[in-house]
Amino acid sequence: MTSHQQRMDPRVVRTQRLLKNALFALLEERGYDQVTVQDIADRATVKRATFYLHYNDKQDLIHQCIADLLDELRESIQNQQEDTLHFDYLGGQAHPIFIRMFKHVGERFLQYQALLVNNRIPAFTAGLLTVLHNFISEGINMTEPDDANLSAKRDVVIKYVESAFLELIIWWVENQMPYPEEEMAEMLMNLSIMGPYRVRPYEKATQ
Repeated sequence: MTSHQQRMDPRVVRTQRLLKNALFALLEERGYDQVTVQDIADRATVKRATFYLHYNDKQDLIHQCIADLLDELRESIQNQQEDTLHFDYLGGQAHPIFIRMFKHVGERFLQYQALLVNNRIPAFTAGLLTVLHNFISEGINMTEPDDANLSAKRDVVIKYVESAFLELIIWWVENQMPYPEEEMAEMLMNLSIMGPYRVRPYEKATQ
């Protein structure tokens, strides 16, 4: 729950939670275009007029759902002092931020599945990519500020990594989370630092 939600009247929070849960439940059953305001109100067991006390239309509702979900993701991957203190980036273990990211997605699996897989909602995909872009930009700029030590132009590196993160999250959700959060975090951490090979193919061939 965001700090803004915590300040709201509990009755308002409860009603909005019912409406949001109803929307995601309906998105599991049918496409976004087939869901109506009346469907959402009925599923949430509130009157149609109550819906309009909180949202202008279903687009307003889904945009608020997206904003809340992305805010929660930002909070989960926010860098904390203890995250980097004494952390061995070459030890092969998952960074705490990576673990929190996958735990966030796992705990909100139905929402991610509804927005990324069952219904590819452009606003959510774009918002998620923006969050990942900022996270990766800050991380790369912090760990390697010298462009000479990067294998490509900085903007190309960032775009490459953020695209990989996005598609991997989509794949993980689409395939019903085939690997645990911690294992996914560890694999993504290793891919981000070392790439896909433990030993580079041409180096192995010469050994």
